[in-house]
Amino acid sequence: MSNNESNLLPRLPTPLVKQAVGKFLTVPTPDGESGITVDVARWRTIEVGQPTTLHICGYNRDGSTMMQLIVDKEPVTQDEYVKGWSRDISWEHFQGLLDRSHLMFVFQVPLENGECGCPDLFPPLSLEVVLRYEDVTTFSAKDGTDNWNGWMRGEAAADPRDLTVRQDGNGYALFSNTFTSRSSGVLLSKSFQDLEVGRVYTFGIDVRRWINRYAVPVLSLESSAGVIVPPTEITSAVNRLEGSFTADSSQMDLEIVSHIATGVGNDYIISKIWLTSL
Repeated sequence: MSNNESNLLPRLPTPLVKQAVGKFLTVPTPDGESGITVDVARWRTIEVGQPTTLHICGYNRDGSTMMQLIVDKEPVTQDEYVKGWSRDISWEHFQGLLDRSHLMFVFQVPLENGECGCPDLFPPLSLEVVLRYEDVTTFSAKDGTDNWNGWMRGEAAADPRDLTVRQDGNGYALFSNTFTSRSSGVLLSKSFQDLEVGRVYTFGIDVRRWINRYAVPVLSLESSAGVIVPPTEITSAVNRLEGSFTADSSQMDLEIVSHIATGVGNDYIISKIWLTSL
């Protein structure tokens, strides 16, 4: 086939990933969304029964190359003939990828019965991998008394009785009992060493009041750079305190701060703490 003849052929569609934003694909951890969807628009010579192939190629954190055959000569269905080709891919295929590396989606279909019988290569899709940072703390019966996934007691919980892990419904949670009148200040703090400067993170907790008498608890979320969530009264319903900040250092301290000193009332339950990237 001459170059002139080649230029007259209709352009083949590039694969698209629904979950990508522009040229970026954020890869969550396995307990996040189920996966991604790769779509290829109808091409001019699409036929029911055409064998389709999809490879994904990239780079792993250990320096190795990742190449996976996701779809191996699977025939075009009647539904795909009408709507275009589509496949769901589990996030499990993307674990171990190198952050900020490029991930290539290569789609192939034999369009004509030529002598070679080789599949035609559609324009590949290249996306930049962005690994989602996720640090989630929940509680269990096996937890200790002063270190919960790196969250350490502060001066507002100096008395060992102030914070205890106990059963809460079908699960476990961290109960703040405020045994003393020295319950204001840093309740819990954790030092994070691996943040990306300039990246936006979300810091949050699920908390509720559990003895609805006397002093109402007031909590805030703070970092070594400033306030993330201002002082907020805690009610008996689950309160989701959550705010975002931009990391100005790879090492930052996060804090849950109590603003009520009294031990009369001022009791609450923390069921979950998280730090995730946007």
